[in-house]
Amino acid sequence: MSHVDDGFRSLTLKRFPQTDDVNPLLAWEAADEYLLQQLDETEIRGPVLILNDTFGALSCALAEHSPYSIGDSYLSELGTRENLRHNGIAESSVTFLDSTADYPQAPGVVLIKVPKTLALLEQQLRALRKVVTAQTRIIAGAKARDIHTSTLELFEKVLGPTTTTLAWKKARLINCTFSHPQLADAPQTLSWKTGRYRLDDSQPRECVFSYRIGYRRALLYAAFAGKPRRGDCRSRLRQWGDWPELTGEKSAGERSICR
Repeated sequence: MSHVDDGFRSLTLKRFPQTDDVNPLLAWEAADEYLLQQLDETEIRGPVLILNDTFGALSCALAEHSPYSIGDSYLSELGTRENLRHNGIAESSVTFLDSTADYPQAPGVVLIKVPKTLALLEQQLRALRKVVTAQTRIIAGAKARDIHTSTLELFEKVLGPTTTTLAWKKARLINCTFSHPQLADAPQTLSWKTGRYRLDDSQPRECVFSYRIGYRRALLYAAFAGKPRRGDCRSRLRQWGDWPELTGEKSAGERSICR
């Protein structure tokens, strides 16, 4: 359990689930403080969106603004609810949305805790692109070591002009202004034909449901009564037409899926 005074309210936060460690890790980090320092309460107009709020530090601090907490982790939602109750804040003051939900239109402020998975960040930025305006204040934060050139390029590509701040307590912020840059649509559907089995019209979503080479291998096993022999795998791959003929040097994918 840890105490933080972020300028909006004094909070006592704990990680979820709690452990019996003598010196438990904090339920908030410098990036949370740094993000809140950038906000002047008078400028918060319109919906407040908070993405990837690990244990609810941002949601609790901004609860009076009825924020939307968006993320892909149910444990984070449970932790946020627990910290809201622990600080005497009504759970109903925060609206929880999963990563597949539609975001509220024209938010006034968007606070993002940058996830380590770049594909998840891209999915979230593409979802934000549909609802933010040029007047939306977009600020992202993370440990300085977790913000890379590829992170900044992704913000630029999806949303618009992007700048970074100086590091503070080993945390760094990203400021972004939406300018509606041209962007190719992300693939929406993917279809696999695997003999008797078929995955069709499914929308891959990072950290929720997406296709991996291991799934193909699982489908190969399901296509046979027992464990397929190496030759059976290669024969079935040729039949499905998903992989090139096994001539010459085999690709890494073929070696992985057939062994």
